[in-house]
Amino acid sequence: MINGDKLAGRKLVIVGAYGSGKTEFALNLALQMAAKGPLVLVDLDIVNPYFRSRDATEILEPLGVEVVYNRQFRDADLPALSARTDTVLAGPETVIIDVGGDDGARVLGRYRPRLEEQNAEIWMVVNCFRPFTADPEGIRTTAGRIESKSGLKITALVNNSNLGRESIPDHVRQGAAIVEEAARQMGVDVPFHCCRPQLIPDLPEFQDKLFAMELSLFPADIT
Repeated sequence: MINGDKLAGRKLVIVGAYGSGKTEFALNLALQMAAKGPLVLVDLDIVNPYFRSRDATEILEPLGVEVVYNRQFRDADLPALSARTDTVLAGPETVIIDVGGDDGARVLGRYRPRLEEQNAEIWMVVNCFRPFTADPEGIRTTAGRIESKSGLKITALVNNSNLGRESIPDHVRQGAAIVEEAARQMGVDVPFHCCRPQLIPDLPEFQDKLFAMELSLFPADIT
C-alpha cells in the first residue's frame, strides 16, 4: 500500500503511450488515495472513447472521489473539457489527471500555465513489453514526444511492465532495470514499480516502491 500522506495535496498528471496501463494506474492510485482526504480524478482523455477513467465514476464517487469530465459528452469522442478542471487545479485538493495516450498530451497545453503554477508532477507510465518502450531509448523518445506535445517536462517514470494476467515477478524485475536506466538518463525518479497483488511477496527487493495494481475493474484484454 502506498503512503498516501506523501501524495496528499499534490497535482499528479499521468501520461503514457497506448497500452502502458496509465488509466489503470490512475484509477488504482485514486482507489488507494480515496481515504486520504479530498481527492479529484480528472479525465482528460478526449481521444480514445473505449477505455476512460470516467467509466469508473460509479465505483469512485461513493468512495468520496470526485470524477471530473464533461458529463454532457460522456461517451463521445469530442474535445469537450469540463470547466471544473480549472477550479480543482487551483484548489487544495489532491488531483490526479489521466491524459489520453501520447497524442492526448496536446490537451495539456490548455492547462499548462496552471499546472506550472501548481508545480504539477508529470508521471509517465511505462510498460517495457510494449514495442515502442522496450528499451531506454524508446522510453526517452516517447517521453520527448509527450513533452513536445504538452509543453511540460516528464518528472518521473512509473514501471508498469507486465503481460497482464500472465505476469510473473521476473517481468517486473526486467522492466525495473530498463525503466530505472531510462530514468537515470533522463534525470528523473521512479516512484513506483507496479505489480499484481499476489506477486508482492516474491519481490522483496522493491517493497518500499511496490504499487499493487488490481485489474479486476477492467476488461481482461487491457493491460
